[in-house]
Amino acid sequence: MSNEKTAKEIDVNSLDADLAAAQKLEESKNNVWGRIAIVVAFAMALYHIIKVFWGTWSFIPNSVKGVIPERGIHVALAFTILFLTMPLYEHVFKNRFAGNAAFRLVTRIIDVICIIALWAAIIMAWYEYDHLSENLGMPGKWAAVAGCILFILVLEGARRCLGYIMPILALLFFAYARWGHLIQGRLGHTKYSFKQLFQYMALDLDGVFGTTISVSAGVIYMFVMFGAFLETSGCSTFINDMALSLTGKLRSGPALSAVVASALMGCINGSAVANVVGTGTFTIPLMKSRGYKPDFAGGVEAVASTGGQILPPVMGSGAFLMVAFTLEKYTTIVKAAVIPAVLYFLGAGIAVYAQGEIGDVELLPKDQIPKTRKVFKDGWMYLVIIAVLVWALLIAQYSPVMAALIGTASIPVVMLVDKKKRFTFKDIPKSMVKSSFNALSIVAGCACAGIVVAMVARTGLGAKFGDAMINAAGGKLFPSLLFTAIACIILGMGLPTTSAYVIGASILAPALTTLGLPLLTAHLFVFYFACLSAITPPVALAAYAGAGIAKSNPMTTAVQACKIGFAGFIVPFVFCYNSAMNLNGSLGQILMVCGTALIGCFGMSCGMQGWYFSKQRKINWLFRIIIIGAGLCMMIPNDLLSIIGLAVLAAIAVYEILLNKKSSAAAAA
Repeated sequence: MSNEKTAKEIDVNSLDADLAAAQKLEESKNNVWGRIAIVVAFAMALYHIIKVFWGTWSFIPNSVKGVIPERGIHVALAFTILFLTMPLYEHVFKNRFAGNAAFRLVTRIIDVICIIALWAAIIMAWYEYDHLSENLGMPGKWAAVAGCILFILVLEGARRCLGYIMPILALLFFAYARWGHLIQGRLGHTKYSFKQLFQYMALDLDGVFGTTISVSAGVIYMFVMFGAFLETSGCSTFINDMALSLTGKLRSGPALSAVVASALMGCINGSAVANVVGTGTFTIPLMKSRGYKPDFAGGVEAVASTGGQILPPVMGSGAFLMVAFTLEKYTTIVKAAVIPAVLYFLGAGIAVYAQGEIGDVELLPKDQIPKTRKVFKDGWMYLVIIAVLVWALLIAQYSPVMAALIGTASIPVVMLVDKKKRFTFKDIPKSMVKSSFNALSIVAGCACAGIVVAMVARTGLGAKFGDAMINAAGGKLFPSLLFTAIACIILGMGLPTTSAYVIGASILAPALTTLGLPLLTAHLFVFYFACLSAITPPVALAAYAGAGIAKSNPMTTAVQACKIGFAGFIVPFVFCYNSAMNLNGSLGQILMVCGTALIGCFGMSCGMQGWYFSKQRKINWLFRIIIIGAGLCMMIPNDLLSIIGLAVLAAIAVYEILLNKKSSAAAAA
């Protein structure tokens, strides 16, 4: 089977819940159920805007401002949209009986019952939580009923939205909590009944309405709204044109523009696969047209889109979850992530530059390169919008949710200066509706992850797993980091980054802190590998999406993505051993680690691609291995190894440059 035939069989929309939700939004306009969902989606967006000012409005009763109602309404609205637009008849028996009108009617009735039951469960949980103090902390009779309904419906909603992997994981953790007392040894725990577990799930703030849904309802949704408004404004076109205008004159310009554009867009929308599709439809055909191989073009887009989630200042939704787990300030997390993100994209940039030097890549015709002055003249207002968000986040230091609202509100206001791109009155409600549809996968993933977190907290599995991992690693940091990285990649197969990170943060990060690693560093390490699971075989969703657009083999595209993003797999280990990479140290230490890491990234990326100052040719395998090894020596925080690595890289560079001169002289003769 040819690569192209294999790629055509990839349904790109089926790879990512965000893409599926966007498709559902378009389909929803054509039926009654969909129109109801659109009204609910608008109400959800309006609710979150109002909620920003929730605490300052004295006329709202305090009981309505409580934890359960605020987070519960967020969940109920999202799952109402989900059950209306992803009906049961499409998600049972593989849509086999969807053409039968009676079957569709019965399943629609079941969907309506699910919606009513969900709202009822949240009201029951709300009532029981408010009366806990009156009952001396003992849950009432409705708590278990509410927890059971929430458990079933959250799993079903996640199944429809995210597929089977996340619900199966949640069921496995629930089964461990229920029957883990039968396990002998350290992994055993106290016996819990179904009633106790359901009560815990509904009322405890480590349950369904715990940290993950708190962040989803409080911060992530507003940044999803910012991304939806920015997308409607046409910002993606400006970013693509800007990136191409700055890099287009280089041989590797099309690929470098893909790295820049995808990094910027991925930082805002927080979904690797959705970003591959959003920017890749432009960048991948452009790379192929200039001579880049299809699997390489798909890999470049996958790496850049994945890296957007680790790029400050927004970092998708990961930074906000990290705030909740580590209790660190948002600015502290952004500061710690800056240098690792720069190194990640530097490695990717060098890889595409190297491939442009050794591949049969042609320069772009001048008439296809946008003029930088014209691009900035037409799109300067987008820079103002981004500047407003950065100002609100990092300079004025408003709360992230308020900063997101200010950034969102600035979009239609700033766009008034351009008559061609001006936001119309109709664009605002459309963008609000799009926000809710775009948030469905995040809400479903966070709610399902809440079940996992609840079971881990109840049974103490995190500490037990951590002890077992440390014992297996002999109490040493490097093997523990290696086990953690592998576990994060496995957990992240087929899952959204937020879900993979939450599970890893609950089970793996606490173990690393017992070895002396700072809490933020441990969480940043886990988050990196949760993101990198999107390009790591055998299940590499971002790479698969890139392959679908590039018409290449998915597995070879994933392998290419790992080679292009190789530095990203090394950088997390480095900042675990040298905190200066997280801007935590003296100026001299920071400059030293930056200098050695930059040279190390350069060497590793060049070695992976087979270019090192060579002229239109690949270097031999022996030199490639030596260069990669020397680059790794530069990354290791050890002065002697850094000196050795630098000497080796310099010696090979001199050799290759002299060889180029000799070849040129021979050709001239």
